[in-house]
Amino acid sequence: MPNIDLIIFDCDGVLVDSEPLAHALLTQALRPYCVDAESLSAACTGRSYPDTQQFINAQLDAPLPPEFWDALQAETLKSLATDLLPDPELRALLAGLQRPFCVASSGAHDKIRLSLRAANLLDLFEGQIFSAEDVAQGKPAPDVFLLAAKHNIVDPSQCLVIEDSGPGVAAGQAAGMTTLQYLPGGDGKQANQIQQLSELLQWL
Repeated sequence: MPNIDLIIFDCDGVLVDSEPLAHALLTQALRPYCVDAESLSAACTGRSYPDTQQFINAQLDAPLPPEFWDALQAETLKSLATDLLPDPELRALLAGLQRPFCVASSGAHDKIRLSLRAANLLDLFEGQIFSAEDVAQGKPAPDVFLLAAKHNIVDPSQCLVIEDSGPGVAAGQAAGMTTLQYLPGGDGKQANQIQQLSELLQWL
Protein backbone atom coordinates (compact mmCIF):
# COMPACT_ATOMS: atom_id res chain seq x y z
CA MET A 1 0.00 0.00 0.00
CA PRO A 2 1.47 3.40 -0.98
CA ASN A 3 2.13 6.14 1.55
CA ILE A 4 -0.84 8.51 1.55
CA ASP A 5 0.09 12.20 1.72
CA LEU A 6 -3.22 13.71 0.58
CA ILE A 7 -6.86 12.68 0.99
CA ILE A 8 -9.23 13.94 -1.71
CA PHE A 9 -12.94 13.88 -0.95
CA ASP A 10 -15.78 14.19 -3.39
CA CYS A 11 -18.47 16.53 -2.08
CA ASP A 12 -21.96 15.39 -3.09
CA GLY A 13 -22.74 11.96 -1.70
CA VAL A 14 -19.58 11.83 0.40
CA LEU A 15 -19.15 14.96 2.53
CA VAL A 16 -22.79 16.02 2.19
CA ASP A 17 -25.93 13.97 1.58
CA SER A 18 -27.03 16.21 -1.27
CA GLU A 19 -27.61 13.71 -4.06
CA PRO A 20 -31.13 12.64 -2.99
CA LEU A 21 -32.17 16.30 -2.94
CA ALA A 22 -30.67 17.06 -6.35
CA HIS A 23 -32.05 13.84 -7.85
CA ALA A 24 -35.59 14.56 -6.62
CA LEU A 25 -35.55 18.12 -7.95
CA LEU A 26 -34.17 17.12 -11.35
CA THR A 27 -36.65 14.24 -11.65
CA GLN A 28 -39.58 16.52 -10.86
CA ALA A 29 -38.41 19.16 -13.32
CA LEU A 30 -37.96 16.62 -16.13
CA ARG A 31 -41.36 14.92 -15.82
CA PRO A 32 -43.13 17.22 -18.32
CA TYR A 33 -40.44 16.52 -20.92
CA CYS A 34 -39.85 12.76 -20.82
CA VAL A 35 -41.47 9.48 -19.78
CA ASP A 36 -38.71 8.06 -17.59
CA ALA A 37 -37.54 11.18 -15.80
CA GLU A 38 -36.26 9.26 -12.77
CA SER A 39 -33.86 7.05 -14.76
CA LEU A 40 -32.62 10.01 -16.79
CA SER A 41 -31.98 11.96 -13.60
CA ALA A 42 -30.18 9.00 -11.99
CA ALA A 43 -27.85 8.74 -14.99
CA CYS A 44 -26.58 12.24 -14.18
CA THR A 45 -25.16 11.32 -10.76
CA GLY A 46 -21.53 12.41 -10.55
CA ARG A 47 -21.69 14.64 -13.63
CA SER A 48 -20.91 18.34 -13.64
CA TYR A 49 -23.81 20.73 -14.29
CA PRO A 50 -22.69 21.50 -17.87
CA ASP A 51 -22.24 17.78 -18.55
CA THR A 52 -25.69 17.10 -17.11
CA GLN A 53 -27.23 19.70 -19.41
CA GLN A 54 -25.45 18.29 -22.46
CA PHE A 55 -26.35 14.70 -21.57
CA ILE A 56 -30.04 15.39 -20.95
CA ASN A 57 -30.46 17.63 -23.99
CA ALA A 58 -29.01 14.83 -26.13
CA GLN A 59 -31.66 12.41 -24.83
CA LEU A 60 -34.64 14.65 -25.58
CA ASP A 61 -36.34 15.54 -28.84
CA ALA A 62 -35.43 19.20 -28.35
CA PRO A 63 -32.94 20.88 -26.00
CA LEU A 64 -34.38 22.37 -22.85
CA PRO A 65 -34.29 26.19 -22.77
CA PRO A 66 -31.73 28.04 -20.64
CA GLU A 67 -34.58 29.20 -18.39
CA PHE A 68 -35.20 25.58 -17.36
CA TRP A 69 -31.62 25.13 -16.19
CA ASP A 70 -31.46 28.52 -14.47
CA ALA A 71 -34.62 27.77 -12.49
CA LEU A 72 -33.44 24.27 -11.59
CA GLN A 73 -30.07 25.53 -10.39
CA ALA A 74 -31.69 28.23 -8.25
CA GLU A 75 -34.09 25.72 -6.69
CA THR A 76 -31.26 23.25 -6.05
CA LEU A 77 -29.10 25.83 -4.28
CA LYS A 78 -32.07 26.94 -2.19
CA SER A 79 -32.79 23.36 -1.15
CA LEU A 80 -29.16 22.65 -0.27
CA ALA A 81 -28.97 25.76 1.91
CA THR A 82 -32.08 24.86 3.89
CA ASP A 83 -32.25 21.05 3.90
CA LEU A 84 -28.66 19.85 4.45
CA LEU A 85 -27.86 19.02 8.06
CA PRO A 86 -24.47 19.07 9.83
CA ASP A 87 -22.91 15.75 10.85
CA PRO A 88 -20.84 16.26 14.03
CA GLU A 89 -19.23 12.82 13.71
CA LEU A 90 -17.98 13.61 10.21
CA ARG A 91 -16.59 16.94 11.34
CA ALA A 92 -14.74 15.21 14.19
CA LEU A 93 -13.34 12.61 11.77
CA LEU A 94 -12.04 15.29 9.41
CA ALA A 95 -10.60 17.42 12.20
CA GLY A 96 -8.73 14.41 13.53
CA LEU A 97 -7.14 13.31 10.26
CA GLN A 98 -3.36 13.20 10.40
CA ARG A 99 -3.05 14.00 6.68
CA PRO A 100 -3.79 17.04 4.53
CA PHE A 101 -7.17 16.79 2.81
CA CYS A 102 -9.21 18.65 0.21
CA VAL A 103 -12.43 18.42 -1.79
CA ALA A 104 -12.57 17.89 -5.56
CA SER A 105 -16.08 17.98 -6.99
CA SER A 106 -18.03 18.04 -10.23
CA GLY A 107 -20.06 20.88 -8.72
CA ALA A 108 -19.50 24.58 -9.26
CA HIS A 109 -17.59 26.54 -6.63
CA ASP A 110 -20.67 28.34 -5.33
CA LYS A 111 -22.53 25.04 -4.93
CA ILE A 112 -19.60 23.35 -3.15
CA ARG A 113 -19.17 26.24 -0.74
CA LEU A 114 -22.89 26.50 -0.05
CA SER A 115 -23.11 22.76 0.65
CA LEU A 116 -20.06 22.73 2.92
CA ARG A 117 -21.32 25.79 4.78
CA ALA A 118 -24.72 24.16 5.38
CA ALA A 119 -22.94 21.03 6.66
CA ASN A 120 -20.68 23.11 8.96
CA LEU A 121 -17.55 21.96 7.15
CA LEU A 122 -16.52 24.97 5.07
CA ASP A 123 -13.86 26.21 7.48
CA LEU A 124 -12.07 22.85 7.27
CA PHE A 125 -11.70 23.12 3.49
CA GLU A 126 -10.82 26.79 2.94
CA GLY A 127 -8.09 27.02 0.30
CA GLN A 128 -8.59 23.36 -0.61
CA ILE A 129 -11.70 23.42 -2.80
CA PHE A 130 -11.36 22.22 -6.40
CA SER A 131 -14.18 22.25 -8.94
CA ALA A 132 -14.84 20.96 -12.42
CA GLU A 133 -15.03 24.68 -13.27
CA ASP A 134 -11.26 24.81 -12.79
CA VAL A 135 -10.37 22.21 -15.44
CA ALA A 136 -11.00 21.37 -19.08
CA GLN A 137 -12.90 18.13 -18.43
CA GLY A 138 -15.03 16.96 -15.53
CA LYS A 139 -15.25 13.44 -14.14
CA PRO A 140 -14.77 10.69 -15.35
CA ALA A 141 -11.71 12.54 -16.67
CA PRO A 142 -9.04 12.78 -13.94
CA ASP A 143 -8.39 16.51 -14.37
CA VAL A 144 -9.85 17.85 -11.12
CA PHE A 145 -8.05 15.22 -9.02
CA LEU A 146 -4.76 15.90 -10.76
CA LEU A 147 -5.23 19.62 -10.14
CA ALA A 148 -5.74 18.95 -6.42
CA ALA A 149 -2.57 16.86 -6.27
CA LYS A 150 -0.55 19.47 -8.18
CA HIS A 151 -1.77 22.27 -5.91
CA ASN A 152 -0.66 20.30 -2.86
CA ILE A 153 2.64 19.21 -4.48
CA VAL A 154 1.77 15.54 -3.96
CA ASP A 155 2.38 12.75 -6.46
CA PRO A 156 -0.92 11.20 -7.64
CA SER A 157 0.26 7.78 -6.47
CA GLN A 158 0.30 9.13 -2.90
CA CYS A 159 -3.29 10.41 -2.97
CA LEU A 160 -6.35 8.67 -1.55
CA VAL A 161 -9.66 9.49 -3.26
CA ILE A 162 -13.03 8.98 -1.56
CA GLU A 163 -15.85 8.84 -4.12
CA ASP A 164 -19.37 7.49 -4.37
CA SER A 165 -20.31 7.70 -8.05
CA GLY A 166 -19.11 5.62 -10.97
CA PRO A 167 -17.70 8.62 -12.88
CA GLY A 168 -15.85 9.75 -9.75
CA VAL A 169 -14.32 6.34 -9.12
CA ALA A 170 -13.25 6.16 -12.77
CA ALA A 171 -11.66 9.61 -12.48
CA GLY A 172 -9.68 8.64 -9.38
CA GLN A 173 -8.42 5.48 -11.01
CA ALA A 174 -7.53 7.34 -14.21
CA ALA A 175 -5.50 9.78 -12.10
CA GLY A 176 -3.43 6.88 -10.77
CA MET A 177 -4.69 7.40 -7.22
CA THR A 178 -5.81 4.88 -4.63
CA THR A 179 -9.59 5.16 -4.89
CA LEU A 180 -12.23 4.04 -2.41
CA GLN A 181 -15.91 3.92 -3.28
CA TYR A 182 -18.14 5.07 -0.43
CA LEU A 183 -21.39 3.08 -0.53
CA PRO A 184 -23.29 3.27 2.77
CA GLY A 185 -25.82 0.73 1.51
CA GLY A 186 -23.27 -1.63 -0.03
CA ASP A 187 -22.37 -5.08 1.21
CA GLY A 188 -18.78 -4.09 1.96
CA LYS A 189 -17.47 -7.19 0.19
CA GLN A 190 -16.06 -5.44 -2.87
CA ALA A 191 -12.41 -4.46 -2.90
CA ASN A 192 -11.81 -0.75 -2.28
CA GLN A 193 -15.38 -0.24 -1.07
CA ILE A 194 -16.29 1.30 2.28
CA GLN A 195 -19.63 1.65 4.05
CA GLN A 196 -18.52 4.23 6.63
CA LEU A 197 -16.14 7.13 6.07
CA SER A 198 -14.22 6.18 9.21
CA GLU A 199 -13.02 3.07 7.34
CA LEU A 200 -10.68 5.28 5.31
CA LEU A 201 -8.39 5.38 8.36
CA GLN A 202 -7.40 1.80 7.58
CA TRP A 203 -5.79 3.02 4.35
CA LEU A 204 -3.54 5.62 5.96
